Amino acid sequence: MSLINDALKQARQSQQPNQADGQLPLRPVAAAPPRAAHWMLPLAVIALVGASVFFIWLALAGRKTPAAKAPELSASQPAPPAPAPPVAIATNTPVVSNNVAAAPSLLPPPKLQGIIYGRKSWAIVDGNTVYVGDSVDNFRVKEITPNSITLVSPDGSEKKLVMGE
Repeated sequence: MSLINDALKQARQSQQPNQADGQLPLRPVAAAPPRAAHWMLPLAVIALVGASVFFIWLALAGRKTPAAKAPELSASQPAPPAPAPPVAIATNTPVVSNNVAAAPSLLPPPKLQGIIYGRKSWAIVDGNTVYVGDSVDNFRVKEITPNSITLVSPDGSEKKLVMGE
């Protein structure tokens, strides 16, 4: 044990005396002077807003459809003649009609896109929200079930639209 104590005494004696006594105390750290970065955030926000407005304008400008132009008539061109009125001819022959019963419309049937079934059920048909009693094209919504809706046409016939069809 005495060898350890002797070694510790020699280590203390061999250490150099404290040099901090002759030095000045440390100065407190001062804040760095403001740089030019204080204007960078507003500039970045303005640039982002400007870019977003530009891209929105670009997207909307691409969707415009040109208006249909009427053919221009110059003073040297005569206007097209008006169609002649129909002439009635009296004959003793019976009138025969070429009209047939009303042909079904060539419009595609309404498309069922979604159903929300609950206390107040509603459906999405051709992009429009409809409830029981509402009209879709020439149909009236009669019933909404969890998987289908029933439409009634003006002539009373029913059409059932099923989800997924």
